[in-house]
Amino acid sequence: MQNRTQKVFVYGTLKPGGFYWSQFCEGKVAVAIPAKIHGKLYDLHVGYPGAFLGGDGWVQGYVLSFPRAVDFFQLDVLEGFKPNRSNRLNEYVRVRVDYFNTDGVNLGEAWAYEMTQATFERFSSTRIENGNWPT
Repeated sequence: MQNRTQKVFVYGTLKPGGFYWSQFCEGKVAVAIPAKIHGKLYDLHVGYPGAFLGGDGWVQGYVLSFPRAVDFFQLDVLEGFKPNRSNRLNEYVRVRVDYFNTDGVNLGEAWAYEMTQATFERFSSTRIENGNWPT
């Protein structure tokens, strides 16, 4: 694995102060920038959210910069994503998205985890209208 900075947009338990921040991000992230992406955020009522990406809604979160690839790829384990596995068997898939600052200015691309349709159907979810998962 090469060591080049990987950027990932996070919107739930990986946000600064979130449940998994200390285990997966603290001391491993070079920069955490408040940001938003297009999508719809859902409370899955299991302690973490899921999002469908795209559209004209907003999901609030942070873009995290991981200097070490090994730390970045640990997120795949947490998110239940294996690149060579069918999306029906993945809980989330990792995709590239445009991210924006809080004023809506496009700042580039980052990875993000989108829940699969199978994940959405497994839970009784509720849309989070303001797009912001509380930490």
